[in-house]
Amino acid sequence: MRRREFIEAAVWAVVLFAVYLAIISTISLTEIVVGAITGAAWGAAAVLTRRTLLASDNDEIYWPRAGWLRWLLRLPDQAVSGFVRLLVRPHGAFAEIRLPQDDRSAARRGFGALAVSVAPNTYVADVDPDRNTLIVHRIGDRPSALEREVTR
Repeated sequence: MRRREFIEAAVWAVVLFAVYLAIISTISLTEIVVGAITGAAWGAAAVLTRRTLLASDNDEIYWPRAGWLRWLLRLPDQAVSGFVRLLVRPHGAFAEIRLPQDDRSAARRGFGALAVSVAPNTYVADVDPDRNTLIVHRIGDRPSALEREVTR
């Protein structure tokens, strides 16, 4: 690990440690030790993930398209309607979401999985990079507006 990456990991660790301390109710020695260890581990994981995604031998592009920001407009409605569906009909089924194939398919799979999983009635159970699909478990029979948006 180079000096720059060590500094990046240390910054991540400090930020994550501060967030951890902010969300716990009582700060004790045990909590400080646990927070420091997990902050350091996740800081190192963040640096390793970035290094892997941006490696020169990786031919996939992981940067999102600016047009994908429109997915954010669907998130509030997706969360509310998903919560209502979950209350009304708490049983669901698996479905496949086929994504468009282009030079940013890997990024679309990743960001699409995050976006679709926001609602409490839907989660991504599997990602198939070979077929460029997301396998989701959803409450309801039809794809949500957000799911349709992700497939455009």
